[in-house]
Amino acid sequence: MNPYYNLPPEQRVTRRSVDQFNADERLWKQLEPGRRARRKLSPRLSRKQSKARDLLKFAKARPPQDCIGQQVQQ
Repeated sequence: MNPYYNLPPEQRVTRRSVDQFNADERLWKQLEPGRRARRKLSPRLSRKQSKARDLLKFAKARPPQDCIGQQVQQ
């Protein structure tokens, strides 16, 4: 199923990338309360360690990338 059947082929990949970016933004905002709570519970962590934990949590919550059937035309 191609949800972008009404777009020209050269715009479909761009639209898919934009949709993925927007989904990632929504997920990042949903995880915000957890980040705040983690920072309150462990204030001794450095900023770098805190950011690494945030990114790890984000990577676990993010759905796997589906690349089956995608063709890149040049």
